[in-house]
Amino acid sequence: MLLLVIFSIAQLLFFLIGINTSPLVMIILPIGVIIFWWLINNPSISLMFLSLTAIIKGYLISYNPIFEILDVTIIATIIIWIGLIKMLIQEGWNIPDKLREIVSIFILFGFVLGLSYLYTPSPEYGLMKIIRFNTFALTMFLTPFLIIKSSEDSKRLLYYFYSLLAIIVGIMLFQFIYFLKWGDFAIVLAYWNRISIPGANPIQVSRYLAIGAAMMIALLIRKKPSDSVGHLLILTIILLTIILSGSRGPLISIIFGSIIYALLYERNHFMKIISYASIAIGAIIFILLLLPENLTQRFFDISQGSVIITQQGVKRVSTIATRFEFWSMSLQSWISSIVNFVFGLGSGGFSSLFIWRDWRWYPHNIFFEIIVELGLIGLSILSLFIIKTYRLISNGLNKGSLTDHSSLWVAGTIVMFMAAQFSGDINDNRILWMFLAISIASTHVDKLMDVESDHA
Repeated sequence: MLLLVIFSIAQLLFFLIGINTSPLVMIILPIGVIIFWWLINNPSISLMFLSLTAIIKGYLISYNPIFEILDVTIIATIIIWIGLIKMLIQEGWNIPDKLREIVSIFILFGFVLGLSYLYTPSPEYGLMKIIRFNTFALTMFLTPFLIIKSSEDSKRLLYYFYSLLAIIVGIMLFQFIYFLKWGDFAIVLAYWNRISIPGANPIQVSRYLAIGAAMMIALLIRKKPSDSVGHLLILTIILLTIILSGSRGPLISIIFGSIIYALLYERNHFMKIISYASIAIGAIIFILLLLPENLTQRFFDISQGSVIITQQGVKRVSTIATRFEFWSMSLQSWISSIVNFVFGLGSGGFSSLFIWRDWRWYPHNIFFEIIVELGLIGLSILSLFIIKTYRLISNGLNKGSLTDHSSLWVAGTIVMFMAAQFSGDINDNRILWMFLAISIASTHVDKLMDVESDHA
């Protein structure tokens, strides 16, 4: 009866709003409410959407300025938390005892990051960094532990990721075909001669694609050669789209990340590792040589770069040299004093090494970012977090091997971890925290199922 009353009131409100605005609103509002309620009841979908906001936000803002006010990242986070609170009320949160420690370490890191605000020389950027990490990154890390209760949940999440990946690849290929047909970039769709999702930073797009490529490589390693043709074709297409994005870091991350994954978890397929690594590298070289020069220039002309202004003056450096310069500055700052060595400069403090001091700037490497801003304390927590994560994933091996779906999550996680060493900060790379949590939760439930099957 109560639901009927609420439904009637809602219908009346929609009708009144539609009369005073537009009849179309009477259709849009109910559909919006239905989608909102559906997302609340499916936090896994909301989580995947949140992982995509860094890509779609730019397009939404360019499409309609209202999204500068209605931040989709905040909206997605709120929806997830409403769903999690609903879950808490109905059935409670149940994070397994073995996984609570890693969650505690992550929260501790966020707490230490927050405390560093007390001494940061970059209070504006530092505060924003703290808020973003302890809101968005924490949400993306915590949610998988609450929603993955079985292998089926992990597989369902993987299906959602595949769907989003297919959409991204489709958009990238559409723009490439447009380029081939008209010999020019589509207006608004081009990003400095780098094909990307409209309005999105190509690096964010290519990270998503790199994860997909890593998953395909993992499947190739695990499948029979006769069953690998389709996966090999998909891998080639994904590699093409990454090259079209002009992002070098994710491409390198695929190679090194996939090798590390294979050596850690697929050692019994050593010859396959060598074979498919050679095929992947060969495909990359072939695509680079085949594509038009203005699409591949960034890969061959490593002198391309930018102007940076440090406290020592103006310097023009290449993109690659910029990274080394930033890493060197971070290391020098870290060892410059006992205080910096132990505590770091504080959240966002890396930007204080530049003439503008308090703005969003970072070393483009998680480890250097941590040592320069959080010092030995932050590095110790991060190291403990990584060691604990590796042990949890390794302990989750099912009969000495990863299950197919967990192997894909782990492969994607390692490649994303490698990508985080070349670009972005701890917030730009928040999808890494999500993948780490999914990998841990997925291997954990796989292990539980293995134990239950042994007792059956």
